[in-house]
Amino acid sequence: MKLFVALLAVGLPALAAAHSWIVCTDYLENNGWYWDQAKCRAWPRSAHRYNIRFGNFGHHRGFLNKLDNHPEETALCTHPRNDDTEYTDLTPMAAYYLGQKVVLTHPSNGHVADVRCKNDTNIVDTENIIFSVDQAEPQDPCCIDSDKLLVVEDLGISPFGPDIDPVITITYPKPGFQNVPKFCEHERKSMGTYNFTIPMDMKPGRHTFVWKWIRSPAVSPFTTCWEADVFATKAERDAHYQSTGQTTVDMWDFYQINTIVNGEIVDPIDPVDPIISG
Repeated sequence: MKLFVALLAVGLPALAAAHSWIVCTDYLENNGWYWDQAKCRAWPRSAHRYNIRFGNFGHHRGFLNKLDNHPEETALCTHPRNDDTEYTDLTPMAAYYLGQKVVLTHPSNGHVADVRCKNDTNIVDTENIIFSVDQAEPQDPCCIDSDKLLVVEDLGISPFGPDIDPVITITYPKPGFQNVPKFCEHERKSMGTYNFTIPMDMKPGRHTFVWKWIRSPAVSPFTTCWEADVFATKAERDAHYQSTGQTTVDMWDFYQINTIVNGEIVDPIDPVDPIISG
């Protein structure tokens, strides 16, 4: 019995760490190394209730949403949709345009195969998908199996497996959940990014978006929900952001604007606009 308790105590931290959620729904740096809330232009639904913007990155404070037990019956979102109460001036709703590449951020929470700090290349990544809900739907879909969820993009999965080349685990950027270049600096609070593109055939208007992550087939999905106003053109989207005092600059790619030698940035460039979010 004592041996079982000891083994359980060792295993619990790893189990507890392997969860996540979306922190920012319009981040200005793709494949970035470090979280900076000033680069976040929009936030998930109900972010203000959990101090997601100003709290420590990697602490969910109850915001985490895991579809335990019966995912087909569990609510997709932490709170029901109410656009008047679930967004604030400090945690505003996203605004996108057709064809825009959108960057999302999430904490790694220990779930990355990177042999620089983990002696394990078999850290599973099973599914990463972005859904949307038709703008005519005033309420959230019932559950993860709802036919009202429309796939926007499959974000792929990160490479893993007991026999893969270890070099692959330290090569960034990478697809899927484990795109976390600075994972080894803080295995729980390091930032990961995804990116997806707003389809050109999406109908302009307000839509609900849902992120779904399945860590492994044996674990229930994690989800985060948010709303966004989708505009037909960048000019229309820019007018919206200008009216709220935010920058109209769109995302840049960290690896395209920086020269990196031996893991260090040479002559770093940071194009962030100081009026991003106040």
